[in-house]
Amino acid sequence: MPDFVARWRAIAVAALASLPVSMASAPALAIPEEAAMKKLAVIPVFLLTSEQGIPLPIPRGDNLILPMFLQKERANQELVTFEKANPNATAKVSAIPMNVANAKVNEMNIKLKDKGKQIVSPIVGSAEDMNQAVSILEKQGVSKEDIQKGLSVPVFFHKPFLTIKTPEGSRGVFFMTYKDATTASSRVQGAKPEIMAVDLTNALAQIIDEKKDQFVFYPTKAFFALMKEQKASN
Repeated sequence: MPDFVARWRAIAVAALASLPVSMASAPALAIPEEAAMKKLAVIPVFLLTSEQGIPLPIPRGDNLILPMFLQKERANQELVTFEKANPNATAKVSAIPMNVANAKVNEMNIKLKDKGKQIVSPIVGSAEDMNQAVSILEKQGVSKEDIQKGLSVPVFFHKPFLTIKTPEGSRGVFFMTYKDATTASSRVQGAKPEIMAVDLTNALAQIIDEKKDQFVFYPTKAFFALMKEQKASN
């Protein structure tokens, strides 16, 4: 199991069991975790790196902190703070697919293991999405304590699931932002599906545990912006 999935599951395990969502039960393991992780490729994260693209974790106590921001603006703020604290260092904000960023961190942690250090890489989203997810879960009757323990990176979906067509067939969609989930449900004719929320670890666990490949993540706004920039540069 990828390190960060194991870490998130360990942190959230008590709360996840209590979340009254339609994803609570799952059949036997079937979808390879590597395949599930690749679905995160449409979710770029922004982090501080060297000019060569090597992540630059920030020392904090015995560990190293490497925030992965879902919004470029937040990463730019972090860069300003970093440059003020390290005037002689050269850094930049790099956009890296979440699955690739995680792999880089895992590789670095393997090298740091003998030194007794570890890179902690929290994913930092928007306060608005977190507040929306908390509100949704509270309406479902989840306690504030369980939400605090189990909700780190909010993911939204619909009940019943909205699907999109892919080259491999129809797939249920997870959204990284409440706005994208709301926009999707507004396009449904008739009764609107209910927007639900879980932690990213739940979504990944559901994808991994399903007997068939049934889900995808909807590309974030940042993904489309990066694709547009890349097309323009070519």
